[in-house]
Amino acid sequence: MRNLAALLFLLSLCSLHLVSSAPPSFDYKNRCCSEITKAKVPLKNIVTYWKTSSDCTIKAIVFETLNKEKKSKYFCVDPTEPWVNSHMKAVDRKNNTPLTANP
Repeated sequence: MRNLAALLFLLSLCSLHLVSSAPPSFDYKNRCCSEITKAKVPLKNIVTYWKTSSDCTIKAIVFETLNKEKKSKYFCVDPTEPWVNSHMKAVDRKNNTPLTANP
């Protein structure tokens, strides 16, 4: 009986850890951020970005990234951080690069 109680307690702690360690989130449905991430998002992983709606309480830039499995992740960042503007410009350049014709 003690082993079962200990196992249930351990499973409860593990599930709590998983829920609490989720990344700061972006509510895709409402396009608003619940909090700002402090981490610098690697430029090579960013595929696009957008500004949150003016209706949102937190003003942010949302960077969309793709992982190796081609699954999107969203990072809400502070638009006043110096690196954010340079990342946005680099993504714009990358996405507007004209395709060259193959000879």
